[in-house]
Amino acid sequence: MTFLRNVLRVGIVLALSLMSYGSQAKAEVFPELFIREIKITGDELVVLQAAADISDLSEYWIGYKGDEAANPHAIVPTQQLPAYDLAAGQAVLLTSDGGATCDAVMTTKLSPSLADTRGTFVVRHLASDGLTSTFTTVDSVNWAKSSASSATTADLDIRAETDDMSYAVWYHDPSLSQPWRVGNLVGCTLQLAPVADADADTVDWSQSAVKPLAIIESVDDAEADPDEADVAGDNTGLAPPLITELLPNPAGTGTDSTDEYIELYNSNDTPFYLAGFTLQTGLAAKHSYIFPPGVNIPPKQFHTFYASQTKASMSNNGGQVVLLDKAGTVVARSDPYESAPDGRSWALANGAWYWTTKSTPGTTNVIAQPAKLAATGSKKVVKSAKTKKAKTRKAKAKKTKEKSQKSTAKTAASTAYRADTPPKPTAVHPLALALVVSCALGYGAYVYRKDVANAIHKLRRH
Repeated sequence: MTFLRNVLRVGIVLALSLMSYGSQAKAEVFPELFIREIKITGDELVVLQAAADISDLSEYWIGYKGDEAANPHAIVPTQQLPAYDLAAGQAVLLTSDGGATCDAVMTTKLSPSLADTRGTFVVRHLASDGLTSTFTTVDSVNWAKSSASSATTADLDIRAETDDMSYAVWYHDPSLSQPWRVGNLVGCTLQLAPVADADADTVDWSQSAVKPLAIIESVDDAEADPDEADVAGDNTGLAPPLITELLPNPAGTGTDSTDEYIELYNSNDTPFYLAGFTLQTGLAAKHSYIFPPGVNIPPKQFHTFYASQTKASMSNNGGQVVLLDKAGTVVARSDPYESAPDGRSWALANGAWYWTTKSTPGTTNVIAQPAKLAATGSKKVVKSAKTKKAKTRKAKAKKTKEKSQKSTAKTAASTAYRADTPPKPTAVHPLALALVVSCALGYGAYVYRKDVANAIHKLRRH
């Protein structure tokens, strides 16, 4: 009994350990870029946090639909995140109404407007193999504000936002037993509303020491240039421009110094001021152009900068273009290219870069790729003859292969039998049978020799 008790104790301990390990492992598994905070009512903001190192944040897009029952996988993303290297644990602030950046290492504009009563917000990753592009849903959250007597299956029940919350923010931490909780944000401290089995009551973020990417810091009055103050503009909270098209090798000869161009796109609803920003071309040998005061891109517009203006030439044998802010931080970049075909532009389309024969400076990109030229005249005849011979050889080879396969199958069938078919009986040689019988009789006579002797003795007496 003591042995059985010990075995039972060990089993219970192992079971509890496995359950604890399973729950911890489940809590630690979450997307590489997840939605940490979202503010829906009043001022709107979203905070995304990286769970792993992200080398290019521009591969991620956000989308929104005003329906809590919407399928996140079917929501078409409408906003691409800026190009940025995000380390594990770092956060990005998306806002349309401002707010404290807290621990966010960068901030950008939140383009979609979130409805107070219902909606679904999604983060999706765009992967491209050069031919096709595919969106994968990374994280999503939905919310609803139902009537007092109705229940909701949404992640967030807006009715939990009470009147005493002057700045209600929903907080998501996969390590908590209840993934989403609402609280009141004051500065960079979030006081969570009390709930049953609460894992934490207060979350505090220290102010990040990293300069936000899309916020252009104003200089002191003593350092400001009065001639530039009137034209500098304010980019606070705006997403940086995207690099959307390059023409490294214009058609013809002798035009590179004037006809090469770089196209930028402003995705914001207000102008973006480029004074002090830098366009940089090249991989090993770099050429830079610093935008002078007064240069801006109108909202939702493309703007083309030609080499005649920038003097930032691009190599025909491989290169890349990046855009740097005033602090020298890369805020946008093109994909690197190798050999630049004559007259083709390197263009961005749906998150991927392509060579296109149709250059579209200052307007929507069109990806037009050349079709393979067909052979003509005598070359076409020779090609046709070669094709015919090749087809004949392939047909013969195929026929020979089929005959070989049939012969092999026939041979295999003749030497094998089905498992449900009994084998045929094999005849036994008569001499072998006589030998077996003799051995059996001899063994029986030896074992019963005394009985046989007694029987013979009795017969003789009688």
